[in-house]
Amino acid sequence: MDELQATLLGKTYPGIIQISADQTVTDAETFLKIQFIEMDLWTKEIEKCPAYLRLLKFYQATVEKNKI
Repeated sequence: MDELQATLLGKTYPGIIQISADQTVTDAETFLKIQFIEMDLWTKEIEKCPAYLRLLKFYQATVEKNKI
């Protein structure tokens, strides 16, 4: 979780980010804030947390796409 926060927070993102065929983020700052709150509240295995899975999709759609 700390690694995801360090990687994703404090950056500027485009207005609309398509993280999957059925999920679009229109306010990245609010999206990230809510997902990290949900992860904090999750008491089971982190790999099963829906917020964690959404953050991984967000990471793939933003950070990994920009790597060459």
